[in-house]
Amino acid sequence: MRRIIALTLGLGLLTVAGCASLSPFPKSIHSTPPSQRDAPVVQPTTDPKTRPYTVMGRTYYPLISAHGYDEVGHASWYGKDFHGKPTANGQIYDMYGISAAHKLLPLGTRVRVTNLENGRTLTLVINDRGPFVDGRIIDLSYGAARHLGTVERGVVRVRVEAVDTVAPSATRLAGAAVKHYHVRVGAFAVRANADRVHRQLVESGYPEARVSMEDRNGTVLHVVQAGSFDSRDKAEQVLERLKRSFPTSYIVS
Repeated sequence: MRRIIALTLGLGLLTVAGCASLSPFPKSIHSTPPSQRDAPVVQPTTDPKTRPYTVMGRTYYPLISAHGYDEVGHASWYGKDFHGKPTANGQIYDMYGISAAHKLLPLGTRVRVTNLENGRTLTLVINDRGPFVDGRIIDLSYGAARHLGTVERGVVRVRVEAVDTVAPSATRLAGAAVKHYHVRVGAFAVRANADRVHRQLVESGYPEARVSMEDRNGTVLHVVQAGSFDSRDKAEQVLERLKRSFPTSYIVS
């Protein structure tokens, strides 16, 4: 009898713990937060983009190439609980940016995501791992979910198609120092202005555009970047194109 009572109380506590608290910002639709996932299995001889990793006792073996990947399934999204924390590829997660998590595609793969319920389409980059929930094939950033119109629904049916494949490279291991050049379009004190410019960049063919926050002498600025590049020449080419619409754009490294 005592065991039955104890079990009943335990189930009751689990039910209460499972209720989401009210928040002025919508909760992300994510079962296992990236910050709470098990540490990936480290195998230095493999390419970091396709390195096997273990979550909740299960080991995942990412695809060597995304060539021909085309899948229909359900998408969820994750937001402020993970904003500012590292993603699987080492980048800092920006919930307002355009990115996504996938269990098996090589990190860095560009995919086209189509919301099959409203027809909206968006091209983005896979930079994280997840979602680890049966029946879900991709986890969108809040910014991507907003663009596709999936925030309110939380989980929607989508099509995910690989646009660019990523070839494995054993020479670029995790943590290797790689210099990048960033094309900055502007810095805004008002977040809405930064979001407006960010949307213009994404719609103009810069899916990796992002908004980050910087503290300059006590003033918080929202910095808009069109992208990051591993060579100065690539950054100069993008800057030249952007100068027409954004004459104050510049490059930082």
